[in-house]
Amino acid sequence: MSVQIEIVNNQLIKRFNTKRGIVYFAGYTYYNHSYFCHENIVKFIDETIDSRLEDLIPDLIGEFVLIIQSDQELFAAVDRKRSIPLYYFDRNGQWVLTDKVSGSHKGNYNQTAVTEFLITGFTTNNKTLYHEVKQIEAGCFITIHKSNMENSRYYSFYHQPVEENLEFLSNELEQIFRDVFRDLSERTKGKTIVLPLSGGYDSRIIALLLKEFGNENMLAFTYGKRHNKEASVSENIAKNLGIPWEFYEYQKNDWHSWYHSEEWNEYVEFAVNGSNMAHLQDWPAVTKLVQKHKEDLVFIPGHSGDFVAGSHLPYEITEGENHSIDDVISFILKKHYKLWDIGSIYENSPELIEEIRSSIEHLPYQTSEEASALFEYWDWKERQAKFIINSLRVYEFYGQGWEIPLWDDRIVEFFKKVPVSLRFNKYLYDYTLHKMYPSYFDMPKQLSGKEASLSQKYGVLYGVGKKVYQKKKLWQQYYKDPMEWYGIFPDYKSYLLALRFRVEGLTYKNPYNINSFLVKDYILKNRRVSLK
Repeated sequence: MSVQIEIVNNQLIKRFNTKRGIVYFAGYTYYNHSYFCHENIVKFIDETIDSRLEDLIPDLIGEFVLIIQSDQELFAAVDRKRSIPLYYFDRNGQWVLTDKVSGSHKGNYNQTAVTEFLITGFTTNNKTLYHEVKQIEAGCFITIHKSNMENSRYYSFYHQPVEENLEFLSNELEQIFRDVFRDLSERTKGKTIVLPLSGGYDSRIIALLLKEFGNENMLAFTYGKRHNKEASVSENIAKNLGIPWEFYEYQKNDWHSWYHSEEWNEYVEFAVNGSNMAHLQDWPAVTKLVQKHKEDLVFIPGHSGDFVAGSHLPYEITEGENHSIDDVISFILKKHYKLWDIGSIYENSPELIEEIRSSIEHLPYQTSEEASALFEYWDWKERQAKFIINSLRVYEFYGQGWEIPLWDDRIVEFFKKVPVSLRFNKYLYDYTLHKMYPSYFDMPKQLSGKEASLSQKYGVLYGVGKKVYQKKKLWQQYYKDPMEWYGIFPDYKSYLLALRFRVEGLTYKNPYNINSFLVKDYILKNRRVSLK
């Protein structure tokens, strides 16, 4: 069986001839402390020709896609976080490897994937919305030899904690931060850096470290309703650091025309790739910014330092020594399967439970360390790799570069050895940031004891209170959201009519946030599902 490579974004993924064969490469990588990118990737490939690719790939760090096609075999790998996606499928007896899956793809929808997409914003494991199209997951590679295709995992984000005290780990993390940003400063030398600067810690530490390493050609921006709280914090930080700052106002009246524009449709087509919803949040601001600044830009967003540091961990999973795999699945469902309420997933879509179980059951889960590690393992390879990092597509859509230093493999590897007691509420992370820049980060609350979750505090009353809160939120958010993005609806009545729908016999109700409406509109627009 032959292999057809179809690269659509050839501005990002470039083709080279090497001693191993034809190579397609995007991004950058470090190998044995040497830096490789488009300019010298051929040198790296030729110099490592005696190494097996399966043995070589685990030693690469960075954000990249690597495809090598020889007379005998095809090898294709994504990096440890799937920052640049790849897809493959069988087309009339020929394997096709591609970076883009069109929304007009002719295949039939996978109904399990459709349900996942509607309530999470992405499809899990190696599935896409289409039965026949698969994706290469984070930390994985495929090989195709003659008619045989093999899918292999070379990296897993699963914690193996070590016993070290807080100060020792904090000092090590501080050094890693500085190593990472020293390299980042070298890679971006002479380029215009753009910081999506929010009021949060992640974008703030990026701004501080870039300034520390002498980066001067920077600008920061934020967006939303005029005088929103995040924008005020962002402006003050930029002013204190001497970074030019721009604000892009979002008004409710603008959203309907933005959302129904041809440019939005083209961006969605570019970004969804049959697997993960396009991000709306900064799209209008980025659109205006690249129109204003004609030079080549490198965007450096703050995701996802908080996740890597432990911010997603529910309190209950960090305690106890007798967890079951069903406990972990339950925590995953509560955290990530909530864009729409479909009632009991166990009763209405049990296949979604099996998708989670099949992807995590090979790893330990009983102790608090194991259960929390398993929870974050799933989060890493699913929501983070497929939904959060997919926000980078907005920069690629406008032909701009990006860097994600808080996902640097050295930072990620460091946190794999941090015990859950120091990851919960990202204590070690916040402690280290405070130690590095006490004027910009508060000392985190001491770990003398952990507070129970609201569900533990209030028992059965929590469920009732949560439902009342959600109902109130649904009625009010049209008018009160700081991003004003419910203006995608022409009026309040249209918004109310969109709060409930049915697909393939399932009722979807109580939307969680703006992404709930985006996934709904995408699926219904493509009309490959049964509306009942």
